[in-house]
Amino acid sequence: MDIEQVRLQYQRLDRHYQGALTKDSISFLDFSHTLRVWVDMKSLIDTLAQSQGIELELNNVVRKKEAQKILKGSKYVYLPLGSGVPSRGVEVRGVRIINRALNPEEIKKLYEAGLPEVQKAKLTFSQWLASGIYDVPSENEKHPKFTISREILIKRVANILGASHPHGTDNSDATENRFDPYVIDLHQLILADGYPATYYQLLEIGKDILQAIKLFM
Repeated sequence: MDIEQVRLQYQRLDRHYQGALTKDSISFLDFSHTLRVWVDMKSLIDTLAQSQGIELELNNVVRKKEAQKILKGSKYVYLPLGSGVPSRGVEVRGVRIINRALNPEEIKKLYEAGLPEVQKAKLTFSQWLASGIYDVPSENEKHPKFTISREILIKRVANILGASHPHGTDNSDATENRFDPYVIDLHQLILADGYPATYYQLLEIGKDILQAIKLFM
């Protein structure tokens, strides 16, 4: 893959990202498939960046120690959306669902911790895709949560929704299929304007890729 192919795929991603901002279901299918292509391109992007002497700066979530301390031992769902996603006059950030009641002091401390933040991380594209972005409850009582990566989320959303293959014909291996129940739960979580949380997470990933890959343009 050369720089011209990256530019072409960049323009394609940008076009589908702009279309998906409408939250139209067909536009979102096309957008999620385009993100799936970028997962397939990850090693090529790493190689090209290295050959060009480019160090990518990608948005990565800063996990607040205060919040982690309060929720230690609890089961919860956490979708940071650290850089935010626009939705009809509002910005969607920091979605957390906790399976227990918080006491007033815990509520106060979580409020004071504020919204999730992002920092520019000097990672390869492959490393960034492998970074965790969605925390879900685990069945292991000693470790009550585990984290799903950007790459797994992109691939499973694209396959579950039928963006990359007709629904029911996906032949990916069991190590990836095991994440499907969590991704389906995320798709059933409705956020601003009545749209699934999967829309917002993939839109943030697409936005972050477009910002970082500008260095190749």
